[in-house]
Amino acid sequence: MRKLVVLDLSSANIDLFESYERKVIPLLSKYEGKLELSVRSVDGTTETHVLYFSDNLRFEGFLSDPSRVALKDNWARSVVVSAISDVEQVSY
Repeated sequence: MRKLVVLDLSSANIDLFESYERKVIPLLSKYEGKLELSVRSVDGTTETHVLYFSDNLRFEGFLSDPSRVALKDNWARSVVVSAISDVEQVSY
């Protein structure tokens, strides 16, 4: 299953956000997750991630990982707004 994560960086503290990401992204592998794509808009206001997990249980495990939860204040101080959607690959 894939998750699309759209991050609004327009009011973000980029240094805090990037520090948070460097600590959280490595946790994906603990839950058999993978960051398939990470792109930032040229103007720096939006970042998009495509995450892959084999099932929703592993995704939920990632979200509730104690190391990730311990960083929630860092996330809040980064002032990033995120939206997560389930997505599927399409071929044209």
